[in-house]
Amino acid sequence: MEKRLFLLLIVLQLFVSHHIIAQQNRIEIKGTVVDSLGSPVAFANIVITKTSEGTVSDEDGKFAFNTQTQPPFVLKCTSIGFIEKTIEINNLDALNNLKITLESKTEEIGQVEVEGNIKDQSFTKIDPKLIDQLPDAAGGGIEGLVKNQMGVSSNNELSSQYRVRGGNYDENLVYVNDIEIYRPFLIRSGQQEGLSFVNPKLISSLKFSPGGFEAQYGDKMSSVLDVQYKQPKELQGSLSASLLGASGHIEGSSKDNKLSAIAGVRYKTNKYLLGTLDVTGDYNPTFFDAQTFLTYRLTDKLKLEALGYYSYNAYDFIPVDRNTVFGTINEAKNLRVYFEGQEHDIFQTGLGAFSFKYNPDAYNQIKITAMGYRTYEEETYDIMGQYWLQDLEGLDGSSPSISDPVTNVGVGTNIEHARNDLLGIIQNVAVQGKHQLDNHLLSWEAKYQNERFKDRINEWEMRDSAGYSIPVTDTELILQYSLNANLHTNTNRVTGYLQDEFTLETNSGIFIINAGVRASFWDFNNEFLLSPRLNALYHPSENPKTRYRFATGIYYQSPFYREIRTPEGELNYDIKSQKSVQFVAGYDKIFDIKERKFTFTTEAYYKHLTDINPYQIDNVRIRYAGENNAKGYATGIDFKINGEFVKGIESWANLSIMKTEEDILDDSYITTDKNGVEHVVYPGYIPRPSDQRVNFSLFFQDYLPNNPTFTVNLNLLFGTGLPFGPPQSERYKATHRMPSYRRVDIGFSKDLMNIYHKITRSKAIKNAFLSLEVFNLFNINNTISYTWVNDVHNRQYAVPNYLTSRRINVKLAVEF
Repeated sequence: MEKRLFLLLIVLQLFVSHHIIAQQNRIEIKGTVVDSLGSPVAFANIVITKTSEGTVSDEDGKFAFNTQTQPPFVLKCTSIGFIEKTIEINNLDALNNLKITLESKTEEIGQVEVEGNIKDQSFTKIDPKLIDQLPDAAGGGIEGLVKNQMGVSSNNELSSQYRVRGGNYDENLVYVNDIEIYRPFLIRSGQQEGLSFVNPKLISSLKFSPGGFEAQYGDKMSSVLDVQYKQPKELQGSLSASLLGASGHIEGSSKDNKLSAIAGVRYKTNKYLLGTLDVTGDYNPTFFDAQTFLTYRLTDKLKLEALGYYSYNAYDFIPVDRNTVFGTINEAKNLRVYFEGQEHDIFQTGLGAFSFKYNPDAYNQIKITAMGYRTYEEETYDIMGQYWLQDLEGLDGSSPSISDPVTNVGVGTNIEHARNDLLGIIQNVAVQGKHQLDNHLLSWEAKYQNERFKDRINEWEMRDSAGYSIPVTDTELILQYSLNANLHTNTNRVTGYLQDEFTLETNSGIFIINAGVRASFWDFNNEFLLSPRLNALYHPSENPKTRYRFATGIYYQSPFYREIRTPEGELNYDIKSQKSVQFVAGYDKIFDIKERKFTFTTEAYYKHLTDINPYQIDNVRIRYAGENNAKGYATGIDFKINGEFVKGIESWANLSIMKTEEDILDDSYITTDKNGVEHVVYPGYIPRPSDQRVNFSLFFQDYLPNNPTFTVNLNLLFGTGLPFGPPQSERYKATHRMPSYRRVDIGFSKDLMNIYHKITRSKAIKNAFLSLEVFNLFNINNTISYTWVNDVHNRQYAVPNYLTSRRINVKLAVEF
């Protein structure tokens, strides 16, 4: 018995010793996969040859796994569109922070900073660090860079919203680490907007597509902004402050790199900018947010990610008066208004998401994500304005002023009241997969989402002119506008996609094909959608600095809450998704001028639109008709050139020409000719509210030749006028045009590191700069919307609401 026990102890000891030795002999292999331009290559396969051990690089191109295989051995790295790379590992020292550079199967298409690797068929890569150089009145949001991209237009510096190729603000997708982000619902003006969701200091990669995107992206018709947050490896941070607010962030990881964390806080106020508006008063906007992104590697194959976000935005306003001169030299008018009352708005948002990433081997990845989003929005105001509309007489060609002789042509009172609040809760769970099968990268997702909204609306407007309420009746008091509703929805949505990306090599060049299909079902209207999409890229062998792109597909705008609510405050359960059949053709050309690299890009597109849900827009508020009673189209061409206009730094210019119209199928009006005969007129095609025919943007950087620490950054935007019409009127009347939007912002920046090093030898600070920014350099009055006033004859006058005038901003930023 004792011998058996002794032998058993020896066996156990040998087993334990072997296990301990095996654990001690395990080694970690980690590194980064990049392309020839240094951009990270996501989902590259890294394996040890003759074994099944390996992993897949993440969105930042980083990888790590443990193995018992001891050197020497060979690592193999493969990715679609790149030449296979093998690395001989002869000792353990060679495993410290590997950097694997993959070469394209033909010469890399890229730019100084954007366009990325050959696989980015429909996307442009944007360097988020450029936001520090961009003079931006909106407060340094990443959308300032997006507005400078091809096919994008904006006419409001106070807003982070943008339009893309004839679409509206609601047609743009935003993803952060594969999680869809939602915009506020009750926001009606740019000055009420706070900080956009994306924090620039937390970003590792940023991509933008103006159309023709793949099936993996959701059910909207215009664009995709794809953001990935950092997984930091070392302790870093930043602080910045300006007259528009302040921000800070910190990031780091544990010693074993299992845990990484990054967090940021931001504060913004528009009070300084709003002081330039025509309406004077006490503006007190306060915007704050905090967010964090955490990753924890549970095992070599399993990783946990968590994203948290909270924002609190408050807008308080007590108007005092307004004085606006408008019209022409021959017919100048002046609107004077004295106000009573105030406005108080609250927008409170929270988001939490958790993801588990599982990599069973080097060729497969499974990701499970659960997300919860909550928004509470409250809009409260009671404002009375007593106005005098006056003719300015005796003008001799000089600018009119209020000191000129005047004649009152309208006297009245306008009262606006609102008690609106909205609660929205969105919860979803999604399962994603990516699988490398020889030359194919298969991707799929299945997602379930629950959406709940509680919406209480109580708003009205009364107009009085010369003692008469408008509209004038002899029997009752009629409000100019009123809406009362108490709405509740609780709906479920199921979506999914399947796509394949693969390469075809021919004697003439290489083709990269991305083909997929997206499906969705929504129980609110029991609508099932199927959306096939195709992207193709051709890279000719004989001309490696050229590539051709083509994309087509069916894109649905599945209705969200605001699109199902009619102007009468009712829910339309028969609403359908808006449909867009899109065709996009693109061409890229790299060329050199005086040893500086430039890229020329152009894209032509056509969108055939059906089941349109018509809308009207006032500032940034969209009011939908709540029914699918229109058809239309959007077509245009975009041009972009970017590169080193000044050696070592990137600048770019964009030109877009676009036309979009719609035909409302059930609209008409009656006219009477000189003989008294009535005729029914069908308006036919009219411009859509986003029909901005020409857009031009320029972002230019320069520095002093003998002092590169002093830089100048110019941001120029030009857009032709948008259509508009009287409020609460028929859609076909909105065919007037606003003036063109013209704006130039300029920034002067000084690198402070030389001064810092002269004062101290400390290396605590890695970067520091001081900036002086001039917003609206030429002090142009840009129109964002119109205030409509009436006289006793019910004639309406459109009084322009101007945006901000010239302002100077000072900003200090430090990175450590």
